[in-house]
Amino acid sequence: MYESNIMIILFLLIGILFGFMLAVSLRQKKPSHPQEFPQQEPIPQQNPSYLEDKIWYETELDFLFRFNEKLISAFGLQDAVRCITEAAHNFLSIERTVFLTWDKNSEQFTLACAMGWGRDRSQSPLVIGKDSISGLVIHNRESLVVADLSKESYLNKLNKEEYLQKAFISVPVIYKNEVLGVLHVCDKKSPGPFTQREASVVMSIARVGAITLQNVRLYEQALKRAEELRIAYDELKEMQDKLTQMEKLKAIGQLASGVAHDMRNPLGIIIQGVSYLEQLIPPDEKEQLETLTMIMDSAQRADGIVASLLDFSRATKLELLPEDINSILESCLNLVKTELKHVKVTRQIQEGLPKVPVDKNKLMQVFINLFVNAAHAMPGSGELTIRCFLKKAEEVIIVEIEDTGTGISEENLKRIFDPFFTTKGPGKGTGLGLSVSQNIIHLHKGLMEISSQVGKGTKVSVTLRISK
Repeated sequence: MYESNIMIILFLLIGILFGFMLAVSLRQKKPSHPQEFPQQEPIPQQNPSYLEDKIWYETELDFLFRFNEKLISAFGLQDAVRCITEAAHNFLSIERTVFLTWDKNSEQFTLACAMGWGRDRSQSPLVIGKDSISGLVIHNRESLVVADLSKESYLNKLNKEEYLQKAFISVPVIYKNEVLGVLHVCDKKSPGPFTQREASVVMSIARVGAITLQNVRLYEQALKRAEELRIAYDELKEMQDKLTQMEKLKAIGQLASGVAHDMRNPLGIIIQGVSYLEQLIPPDEKEQLETLTMIMDSAQRADGIVASLLDFSRATKLELLPEDINSILESCLNLVKTELKHVKVTRQIQEGLPKVPVDKNKLMQVFINLFVNAAHAMPGSGELTIRCFLKKAEEVIIVEIEDTGTGISEENLKRIFDPFFTTKGPGKGTGLGLSVSQNIIHLHKGLMEISSQVGKGTKVSVTLRISK
C-alpha cells in the first residue's frame, strides 16, 4: 500500500514537470507582435529554378505579345516572313536564322529570309528538295532539336543544308495541317545545347507566324483573284462591244446594200441629165453653168457614197495572189502624190520581203485611204513615215503608216472604225473609209490597229500573214 502511493506521487510529479517544460517552450515560440493576417510562406531557398522559371515565362509572354502586334502590321508575305525570322533571331542568342517556304506542287523549299547567313545574293535562288533535313521535319510534322549534327548519323544520310552546321532547332510552320515552311534556328553563341525553354519559344513563334502567313496568303490570293476577275470582265466587255459592233455592221450592210442599189439608178440619170444640159447652155450663161456644176458635184459625191456603201456591204470573195507589199505601197504613193505634195515622205522599207497572198486591188484601196487620211491630218506640212518589215517568228509582215498630224482624241479613237463616223468637216468625208479598210484587212485574216496622240500624230499598223 505504501509503495503504490509512492508510485502515484512520482507519476504526478513527472506529469507536472513535463507540462511546465511544454509551456515554457510554447512561450518562447510566440511572436512578440501578433499579426492580423498570416503571411505567405517564403520561397524555399533550396529551389532557385522557381524564380528563374517565373522570370522566363513572363519574358516569353511579353515577347510573344509584342511579336504578335508586329505581325499584325506586316504588309505582304515577305514582310511577315521577315518579321518571323527577326523575332527568332533577336530573342535567342544565336548565329543564324533561316526561313524556308514550302511549295507542295513542286515539293521544294525556297529560301524566303535569312539572318546571320552571308549567302551571295547574286547566286540563283536557293531551292531545296524534300530529301533534306527540312523535308524530314515537314514529313514528321514535329520539331527537331539537335545538339551536335555530326553525332546524328541518321541525319547525315540526308542532303545537308549548308546553314545547319552543329546545333539547331528546326520547326515546321503548319496551319491546319497545311505546311507553309520551316524555321531553322542555328548555333547558340553561348556554350551548351539548346534548352527546352528555347525550343518552346521557337515553336511558339512558328505557331503564331503560321496564322499570319496563312491570312496573308489568303489576302494575296483574294487580290490576285480580284485582278483576274477585273481582267476577265474587261475582256468580256471588249468582246461584247465587238459583237455589238459586228451586229451593227451587219445591219448597216444589209440596209446599205438595198439603199445603194435603189439610189444608184436615179443618181446615174441625174448625172447624165446634168451633162446633157451643160452641152445645151451657152458658155456666156455662167450662173446657170455654175448651178449645173454644183448639181454635178453633189451627184458625183452621192454616187461616191453609194459606191462606198456597196463596198462596205458586199461580202466580196478575195482573189488572193502572191504580191510584193513594197511594190503595192509604191504604187499607192504614186497615185496619191498630189495629195502628199506638201508632206515629206520617209520610207523605212525592209528589202527582200517574202511575197504575201493578198487581193492587190483591195489592199491598194486600204493603203490609199490611209495615205489620204494622213495627208488630211497634216494640212500645212508634216512628215509621213512608211515602215514595212518582217516578223519572222510570227510569220507576218507589218506595215506602219505614221504621220505627224493633229492626232485623234482618246474619245474619238474608240469610235474610229464605226461606220459613218468621221472627224473631218462636213462634206469632206463619208466616215466609211476606215470601216471598209478594216473589213478588207479582216478578210485577209489580218489585223489593223490605230494609236494616236493629240498634237503629235497617228500611227496605223497593218499586220498581214505570209501564208494563207
